[in-house]
Amino acid sequence: MLKKVIAALGLAGAALVSVALPASAQTQAAPNCQFGSSYGVVEGSAPVTPITGGAAVGSAQVCRDSNYDYWGFAIYSSPMTVSQWAQVYLNRYRDGILVDTITCDTPGGNDRIGPGQTRCWTPKLTGLSGRWTFQTYSEKYSSHTGSLLAAGHTAIVR
Repeated sequence: MLKKVIAALGLAGAALVSVALPASAQTQAAPNCQFGSSYGVVEGSAPVTPITGGAAVGSAQVCRDSNYDYWGFAIYSSPMTVSQWAQVYLNRYRDGILVDTITCDTPGGNDRIGPGQTRCWTPKLTGLSGRWTFQTYSEKYSSHTGSLLAAGHTAIVR
């Protein structure tokens, strides 16, 4: 009887570990649409790819919260080196006409992506009216030469 109890406890423990591993792996993965300590919904996403071609080095995203406030977000797969930086831009359109462009450097954002960093977000802009649409793009630059190294932009989304 004791062997059956120990075996059952071992199976229950294994089941808990198998359930816990994906959850812990998920929290270690880089989340999308971060804004401070909270997260939003991805409304549009596009890869950021090197200008010279090749695999994506990051993702540009249009994000939304439950209040229909929108922000731009980018996450790169590797931290910027000491000679790189990246920026995220959020365009806001009213009836199809560009009216605002903000960046991570705009007050309320968390500053551009610098050496050792992988992500930034812009401040939030209201999108409550159905007349607003949004587009995010991100660009990665060489801080030595000013050359554009990678870029990507989303479609215009609501």
